[in-house]
Amino acid sequence: MDKEQLKKEQPVVYRTLSNALKQDRLAHAVLLTGPKGAPKTKTALLLAQSLVCEHTDEDGFACQVCSACQRIQKEEAIDFRWIHGDQARIKKKEILELQEFFESTSVERANRRIYFLEQFDHATPDAANSLLKFLEEPAPGIFAILSADEKSNVLPTIQSRCQWIPFRPASSKRLETQFLEWTDPESASMLAHHGYTIEKAQAALADDDFEFIHHEAKDYVMHCEQMPKILYMQRNVFVPKGNRMTKEKILWFLDWVLFYFQKGERKISLQKQVAIREILIESADQIQRPVELALFLDKIYNQIRKVVIS
Repeated sequence: MDKEQLKKEQPVVYRTLSNALKQDRLAHAVLLTGPKGAPKTKTALLLAQSLVCEHTDEDGFACQVCSACQRIQKEEAIDFRWIHGDQARIKKKEILELQEFFESTSVERANRRIYFLEQFDHATPDAANSLLKFLEEPAPGIFAILSADEKSNVLPTIQSRCQWIPFRPASSKRLETQFLEWTDPESASMLAHHGYTIEKAQAALADDDFEFIHHEAKDYVMHCEQMPKILYMQRNVFVPKGNRMTKEKILWFLDWVLFYFQKGERKISLQKQVAIREILIESADQIQRPVELALFLDKIYNQIRKVVIS
């Protein structure tokens, strides 16, 4: 995370963490919350670096270039664990393995051991309960960093044991201007208004399937009540066990469909627009859980079709 960028875009987050680091009063557990697109993951890594760096700046933040900082960045530090939550829900087994790992003696600087649980608002209930036990009796030198898009989806008992650091929404206009450097206005607008980070936008735009799904989603919106179109989607776009049948690419599709309905590409009543928006937003949440993707998509096609033809 660029420290100056954090200071400019999230001044309250910057000051809160800076004061805690400078005074060596950082809580043993920190909960970073904010909308999709806020730099929670980058800030978590900067915070982890700042806890082990021997060359911190006047505000208490890491230099980000020394060997200790680089080991954190590359996930090579012995006493740093990052459980990624962007591909699947964090499970109880991962929390138990984390606890077992941190029972060993630290070999890095100042006996500081750090773990980062990304998108913990999507963790399983068993994982959340296991973490609660871990947080209730924190061992000296162990720091927990959690991130969540929705604070309300984190157990209140976990919230109460964490220092809460809220992020304000990123400026969609600023993001859209930046995305325009890499893509067309329509794609820039969709990515910005759906909260894509710079890294996720770049990764999507670098994938040939993104533009393909863009085109197919627009055509789908115009013909979503027609069974031949649904059959086409099943046989040619999201084919069972095909390369596009992934959660990430299905989310691109859901975002594009929502974008075009909100844009008014399809002339339907406001009531129907609201119903379809609810279907798509709920589906984007459901896909974070274990689902059979082909059946999941079929349900969406049929739900939207019923709304349009009703």
